[in-house]
Amino acid sequence: MTPSIHPAFVTNQTKKLEKMEFLTRVTSPEDARFLQISLTQKAREEITNLSMTRKALNSTMFGGLDEESLHYLNKRLASIAKNSQLASQKLSIGIL
Repeated sequence: MTPSIHPAFVTNQTKKLEKMEFLTRVTSPEDARFLQISLTQKAREEITNLSMTRKALNSTMFGGLDEESLHYLNKRLASIAKNSQLASQKLSIGIL
């Protein structure tokens, strides 16, 4: 099942991002019912900075692991997450 996103939520979030100067919203010249939304230069710079920070963190945290080890780790973590969700469901209905 695909989660639906309410239009009011999108409007509220884009207005907040516009107020923070991360987005620009312009009415479409072809159809006034639509907005054209673009990232600002400020947003692009912030994304670049976050990307560089993420790369540095990943390098520090996973520097000693090769591709195969990372794949194995991700599979194990996904399994733990799935099992945790199942355990939580079982606890909530009283079968654990």
